[in-house]
Amino acid sequence: MELRPLELRVISAKDIKDVNLFTKMDVYVVVSINGDHRTAQKTPVHKESGSNPNWNCTMKFTIDETAAHQNHHNLVFRLKSNRVFGDKEIGSVQVPIRELLDQENGNGNVDHQHVSFSVMLANGKTKGVFNFAYRFGEKFSMPALPPPPFPGAGSYKHGGKPVMAYPPPPTGYPGPSSGHLKGTYPPPPQGMTGYPYPPPGGYPPYGYQQGTVPGYGYQGYQPPQGGYGYPQVQQPQKSKKGGMGAGLGLGLAGGLLGGMLIGDMVDDAYEAGVEDGLDYDY
Repeated sequence: MELRPLELRVISAKDIKDVNLFTKMDVYVVVSINGDHRTAQKTPVHKESGSNPNWNCTMKFTIDETAAHQNHHNLVFRLKSNRVFGDKEIGSVQVPIRELLDQENGNGNVDHQHVSFSVMLANGKTKGVFNFAYRFGEKFSMPALPPPPFPGAGSYKHGGKPVMAYPPPPTGYPGPSSGHLKGTYPPPPQGMTGYPYPPPGGYPPYGYQQGTVPGYGYQGYQPPQGGYGYPQVQQPQKSKKGGMGAGLGLGLAGGLLGGMLIGDMVDDAYEAGVEDGLDYDY
């Protein structure tokens, strides 16, 4: 298998869509191959960058060059706005790795190639430019795993002997001369011939038995002293510590979180309205 290192430098973006209405965006990028989360890498968040973030973040990947030449590998860049109540996706860029291989000028081990691509929005329009650089390393081969020595071979012990999945059948019991087949369980020892016969009259019926104690009459439920009913439960006294201070602190925290939540909701509502017919970005 022919593999090749790919080094990326995520540089910047310019004039991308602003998905925040009241605050400046905190933008970061998630980079992956074919959108697979197992290959995903993330840039730092550029605080209050707005529509023109910068990162200059270096990432390294390893690609299968044969699959890349067959156009099976794409670089996926997802630009996101970091927000308190859930991050908002700004747009994305997809670049076939085959296109980067075709643009290589022969000295990819020395210099980075700088490229720019338009940022695709969720509605299919483009807004803004995304800039990055790339460089391919030297090819190397990964040796294929050796096949098993015989079909169905599993794991091995030290010495080359296969490990059996289940233990062998039990051995060591007496043979047919003892009155039972070899490999079966022996008869129970003397003195243990099964359960005894029931006593005369049979076993008592199943369930709880109610009866009377001789000389005292029927012993049923005796109510507690003082009549029926549950005992009175004492109510715990409420603590009066920190009443006003705690309430004021909770009120301030709730107001802050509520304001941030309303801000994000207004942002989403405004963006939905723009995308439905008021969008002026072409």
